[in-house]
Amino acid sequence: MVTSTWASNLVWVLLGANWVLEGRWREKWQMARGSRLLHLYIGFYLLLLAGMLWTENQPYGWSIMQVKLPLLVVPLVILTTRPLRGRVRHWVLWAYAATVLVVSVIGMVRMCTIPGLPYRDAVPYISHIRFALNCCMVVFLCAGVAVRHRSLLHRAVAIAVLLWMLAFIVLQHSYTAIAVLAVVSLLTLIVYRRRWPLIALWMAVAGCLVFFVAYNVKQYYRMGPLSTEPLRSHTASGNAYFHARDGIIENGNYVNNYICTDELREQWTRRSAMPYDSETLAGYGVEPTLVRYMNCLGLTKDSAGIAAMSDGQIGAVERGVANPVYEGGNPLKKMVYVMLLEREFYVHTRAVKGFTMLQRLELWEATLDVIADNLWTGVGTGDVVDAMQEYLAASKSELSGRGMRSHNQYLGTVAAIGILGVALLLFLAARTFSGRKSRMAPLMLAWMLAILISMLTEDTVDTLAGILFCTWFLAFRTPTTKQPNVRIPHTA
Repeated sequence: MVTSTWASNLVWVLLGANWVLEGRWREKWQMARGSRLLHLYIGFYLLLLAGMLWTENQPYGWSIMQVKLPLLVVPLVILTTRPLRGRVRHWVLWAYAATVLVVSVIGMVRMCTIPGLPYRDAVPYISHIRFALNCCMVVFLCAGVAVRHRSLLHRAVAIAVLLWMLAFIVLQHSYTAIAVLAVVSLLTLIVYRRRWPLIALWMAVAGCLVFFVAYNVKQYYRMGPLSTEPLRSHTASGNAYFHARDGIIENGNYVNNYICTDELREQWTRRSAMPYDSETLAGYGVEPTLVRYMNCLGLTKDSAGIAAMSDGQIGAVERGVANPVYEGGNPLKKMVYVMLLEREFYVHTRAVKGFTMLQRLELWEATLDVIADNLWTGVGTGDVVDAMQEYLAASKSELSGRGMRSHNQYLGTVAAIGILGVALLLFLAARTFSGRKSRMAPLMLAWMLAILISMLTEDTVDTLAGILFCTWFLAFRTPTTKQPNVRIPHTA
């Protein structure tokens, strides 16, 4: 689940094959009949299959059904096999945590050793968003050990791993994971721990984060001297400045004012071996990267500005760094500045391409347009992307032609198979959580809430990694139906 697509496919295929070869069909049939949760999983998959009856893009629809096959197979295997207990459950959980930890270390090494590596590519085996959800589960698992375990050594190790995972999540810039951590930790504390000191600590941390964000927003919009009117018309060498006056602000300066392209090109050629019209190591154009970097330093974009830059700053531009804040030691500050820059571009140019949150808003709008005409039955399992593309093309969106999904599982499900589909999805999530008094209940609640929150901004069950994340924790469930008396060996 956190290693590679090939390994993940191998795992669920082997699970299914082992389940078939094991036999014991009578006992499995009894368990299947008594599991309402399994009925819901089967019903949801059959509803997706029914959506193929009215879909026009049959090849894409069948590819989706193939991707979502583990959504049927994994629950079938797990829910007709006795739950993991005792030491087996203990070791499976910690093997999972160890795997996530190792992959995060690999990601950290890659970020530290590969120049210009985008944070989204730090973990080579899995989407950084899906991996961040697994990091959240390890955080919750370690928090439980830190609170309840009697051994000081176990507590120390759990706290160390917890802090590492928190740091890695922040370095991955996963807004979804941060939201999951904040909401789930508070609700779990309220429902299970009910310890006011811990709740007060949560409130204090949340208050500090709110203050931190507010302070950095104020710093971002603290305008520099170059924003003062009237703007100078010529450089010190007598060449004319270009002032776009488009209002886009970054680090207290207007990005597209005080630009003299001829002087930039000439002086950059003297300072760097990288051609001015080429791309940086991160794949972005040298010119826009240089303009933004100089703007953030409060420099005019001309020969005098480049002369004021150090060799280290020139090297940062060559690596693709567009803002000195991005290379600082505070990833939270970078996240705030990135979001504010996205807002600036959207407000002044309506640009969304390349901006994570703004792309989602545009995709949600397109999905809602599809839903408006197909609320009850949807457009079919394989036609959602095509229908969205029609809307995006008609509205002349920058996202037209990119074949992007809705990035909201609830909206995507309604668009595909109608309102009944999302109702079944929500009921399935609620039914998955059971056994509130069991020892595993806090972790299971955290898992369910993580899924529900992630589906607000992601197509969580449209990818293999997301589907496995949404199903494999069923192995740690507390049964709600009477188990057959015949002993069944573990296969999950």
